Amino acid sequence: MIDIKNIHEAAKVLKDLIVRTPIVFSPVLSERTNAQIFLKLENLQLTGAFKIRGALNKISGLTSSERKRGVITASSGNHGLAVSYGAKVFDLEATVYVPKNPNLEKLAAIKALGARVIQVGKDYEEAYREAIETQGKTGAVFIHAFDDPAIIAGQGTIGLEVLQDLPEIDTLIVPVGGGGLISGIAAAAKGMKPEIRVVGVQSMGAPAVYESWKRRRIVKKESVETIADGLASRHPGDLTFQMIQKYVDEMFLVTDSQICQAILFLARKLHIIAEPSGAASLAALLFKYKPSVKERIGTIISGGNISGELLKRIVTSRP
Repeated sequence: MIDIKNIHEAAKVLKDLIVRTPIVFSPVLSERTNAQIFLKLENLQLTGAFKIRGALNKISGLTSSERKRGVITASSGNHGLAVSYGAKVFDLEATVYVPKNPNLEKLAAIKALGARVIQVGKDYEEAYREAIETQGKTGAVFIHAFDDPAIIAGQGTIGLEVLQDLPEIDTLIVPVGGGGLISGIAAAAKGMKPEIRVVGVQSMGAPAVYESWKRRRIVKKESVETIADGLASRHPGDLTFQMIQKYVDEMFLVTDSQICQAILFLARKLHIIAEPSGAASLAALLFKYKPSVKERIGTIISGGNISGELLKRIVTSRP
């Protein structure tokens, strides 16, 4: 299990490698919810999403012999982009497996960083299986998207920053895909402030972690379907499941329509660009979570890598 000590160590590693993203107060959201709403803007992170924290923490810890073998991963987009960035920083070869229907702008960014890209399968899970098979043949180091202690510790630095900048925070709302982000943030937050509430949010079209949390056993889905590619996981990892069971207080499901409304709200009212997975936490705040009066809530905007085509479709389809 990852704890606050591991996350402090990750923060030291990442200090000069990433952006310490701002956490900003939103008067508009605060008035709307009758609470105090703060946004942690990981859409302003290098590569446009939080994933770079875990990827750089993992890659920085590889031995010289491991670095010579290169790295390989599977991703729906942001993790592959983060691993590709990390490989460039540390001068490694990188191979990224992505599904056949990726976000084309994320795909172009991965290629621009010099990674070898292989498109295979209908979703992350199928791309993952192919990547693992190839890793067994090549000996490259596999960089898991979420179920790895170094990845989780890296993501946990977000929680560290939030509590350092805003120690009075009462609640954190966090998007959930495979569970690496919420596991790390929750471990950091609970380690610094045990009474803080940690709330997870998943897409209704990809609810495996939500159902696993509710049933207290790992639930696996045969398929997932959601606009939020970053949340499209068929099951939690073994480690993330344990950590979510230990640390997470509440979870919600949101629809794709609610996610789109949250994207639109961020763009029109707050002038913030978020991708679907990045806006899921706001969707939960707007439509599911019921704040107490003056509750201080930190909402994690986990990424901003939305395609221009999708953003245009969302904006033009809603008055």
